[in-house]
Parts: sequence; structure tokens; C-alpha cells
Amino acid sequence: MSTNRRRFLKRTGGLATATILAGCTGDGDQATESEPTDGATTEDESGEDGGTTTTSDGGGGSDAISIGVPLPFSGDYAWVGANVLPVVNMVVEEINGQGGIDGRDVNVVQADTEASPDAAVSAVNRLVNVENVRAVVGPTSITMSAVIDTLIDNEVPVVTPTAGTTSLDDRGGEYVFRTVSSDSLGGRAIAVAAGDQEFNGIRNYERMALMVGNEEVFQSFKEPVRSAFEELGGTVTTAMDVRTGKASYQSEVQQMMNSDPEITVLIASVEDSVKITEAGYQAGYEGNWFLTQDQTNQDFLSQSESQVTADMLGLQAAPYGPAEEGGRLENFFERVTEYAGWDEGEKQFVTNTYDAINVLGLAMKQVAADGDDVTGPNVASGIRTVATPPEQTVTNYTDGAEAIDGGTDVDYGGLVGPIDFDENGDIVAPFSIRRVQDGSWTEASYLPPEEL
Repeated sequence: MSTNRRRFLKRTGGLATATILAGCTGDGDQATESEPTDGATTEDESGEDGGTTTTSDGGGGSDAISIGVPLPFSGDYAWVGANVLPVVNMVVEEINGQGGIDGRDVNVVQADTEASPDAAVSAVNRLVNVENVRAVVGPTSITMSAVIDTLIDNEVPVVTPTAGTTSLDDRGGEYVFRTVSSDSLGGRAIAVAAGDQEFNGIRNYERMALMVGNEEVFQSFKEPVRSAFEELGGTVTTAMDVRTGKASYQSEVQQMMNSDPEITVLIASVEDSVKITEAGYQAGYEGNWFLTQDQTNQDFLSQSESQVTADMLGLQAAPYGPAEEGGRLENFFERVTEYAGWDEGEKQFVTNTYDAINVLGLAMKQVAADGDDVTGPNVASGIRTVATPPEQTVTNYTDGAEAIDGGTDVDYGGLVGPIDFDENGDIVAPFSIRRVQDGSWTEASYLPPEEL
């Protein structure tokens, strides 16, 4: 890899991956964000189905165009909704400040999925049947399989910044799009980095074990990592499913060690990952660990002992070069931090969300400019129209809306990548390979999509 590709990145964008929300498994910010923060005045409305929606105070009336945000706003994954909602509201205020969509305000309707399939079904049914939303931003991988048929059957376009689940790899493209990379790509990134010292900075690992939580959201990464590592010439010594939420994982760790791996890819929650890696240290495990997006954060390190985490590897989304070099990334973080009232520090999925809501807003703008009704099918078609090169590149709603008003076809270029959807509604974006040194995650290498 050329030296100009190996660079430390000041900012680490949102993921997707996938995490395992994109995956969506992480606990990155929940300690301080258990309550949704949207940067705007809100009004709570409890529905008969037991779900709760919050309609942001954007000046929308009966003629407003509603966008749903079905995400977890309570429970262990409340941090996801708390990260995403302020970005959606910020851009929607920009849209309404530019005259809305053909004079109609856009209204944001929050729906708490509680990171539960059952709650998500109720929340999405309310968005579709009661709130009459024209599109949604979300949901996560945890609840996507429970609601995707309802959304597609009702012709509600989806732009998700948080669901990297491989179940969408062949389900999207008409009504479902995502601004986070598929776990298929993230899994391959882990395999490539584990097998190549140039990317991990330690050694060429040849023997890999997999320890994967037994919930669907964790399983999404399993096959991509295994198949890619074997394709690249490595050996998978064991691929274990482990029950989540156990008090102890000593027996599982011993089983993993018996297969004699040089590195173990651990796909689990932060809490379970802390227990598993601690058990490995106590049992004398001499191999390394490779974590997925949601564990690759300070929250994991703060709950772990430094001797346990030294030289661990992890995966994170990397900033898109043109966005970083042009100052757009830094400007965005400053803007959203002030808007949401956050402390300093990037939040997971916020850049992905910015791209999702801008694409959606510009699609609605294009539909209205063409003289068509802002319906689900028209908006879904418009998403491709405003995100397809080689038209005039725009990087925010205001500039894009001005170009559309002037009769120009636009191509939205994002913060996480060029946002060029493939036939399945997927994007490709770069990854950052992280390594724990002196108690902090540092960058071992930058892994561009072309290396995958």
C-alpha cells in the first residue's frame, strides 16, 4: 500500500456498518444519551398501539410532508436514536428554511422501536397507517427484518444510515437504500486487514477463530468474515455462536483456545466483549482479538483493563477523503455539535444520517420540481435521480435545491462517500483499521474500497 494511503485520520465518521447495527450492536454513547435529544422543541404523542411518536415542531400543518424516524429511543440502544434524530431535524429545518418542498413543510415523526422487533412492528405500522409518512430514515439491523415487508408493501422508501445487515444485500435498490456499508464489505475489510501486516501493523495472521453472539444482529458479520478470510488463504479454526448476556464465558473461551487461533474476531456487544476478552486474558490466551465497529470505541476500553486490550485490533468507518480535505467534515461536526448541544466528540452514524436525509430531501425536491406528487414511489425513483453521477455534484440540501430550481440535474456527494447507490441500494465507503496503543484506539491503516 502506498504511503499516502497510510494516514492518521482526525475524525472517524459514522459507521455502518454497520456496526453491527450495521450491524448496530454497539453501546457507543448510551451512557450519556439515554434520552433522545433532537435540538428542537418536541411534542410527545402516545398511540393506541403502545408506541410513542414525537413530532418535531417544524411548523408542519395538515399539508406537511411527514418523514418517519423508526429507531430505538429507549433501552440499551437509545444512543442510536439520540445520535440520528438531531441530524435529521437539523437538515429538515434547513429544508423548511428554504421554503420546504414546493411550499410544504417537512415534518419529522419519531417512533421508538425499542430495539425490539415487536415494538418496531407497532411503531412502523403507526408511521405508515396513522402518520402517513412519505419516507423513513432508519431502522437498524436489529429490527429491519421485522418491518421491511411492511415498508416495501406500502411503497414507503427507506434510507437507512444504520443497517448494515447482510439481509439487505439483495432486498434493496427499489425502495430500500442505505448510506452505511453492508456488513458484507465490513466483514471483508476485517479479513483483509487480519491477513496483511501492512494493514494491521502487527503481523500476517493465518489462523482465525470467530466468536459470534447468537442474535441475528451479530450473525450478519459471521459469514462475510469467514468466507473472505478463507478466500484469501487463511484458516478459520472455529466459528462459534455464543449466547449473549451470560455472566461468564470461560468455557467458550477455552473452546476457542483449543482450536489454536492466532487471532479471534469477536462479534458481540460491548458488555459481552469485555467479559470474553477478560476471560481470555485470565486463561492465558496468547492470540490477538479483532473487534467490529461498535466495540471499537472508548466505551469498550473504559470498561477493560489495559493489559487485556493492548494491541487489540478494531474496525471503524473512515472519513471520505474529499469531504475531509475540503473541510466539509469538520464544518459538519461543528454545526451538529452546536445544534444538538453535544459535548465535543463525534457520534456514531451522524455522518451517515446527514447523507441519508440530504438524499431524501433532494429526492423530494426533484419530484416536486418535475411537477409530480410527492408519493412514495416517486420519491424512491427520485433518490436515484439525485444520487447518480455524472451530474452536477452538490454536497448539501441548500445548494442542491438551488441547482434543481435552476433546472440542473444534481448528484449528491456525501460525507461518508460519493453515495453512488448500486443496483441493491448499497454504497461503498472506506474503513479505518484501529489498534489499541497506550490505552487508546489509534489508526493502523486506511483501507479504501478498492482494496476490498
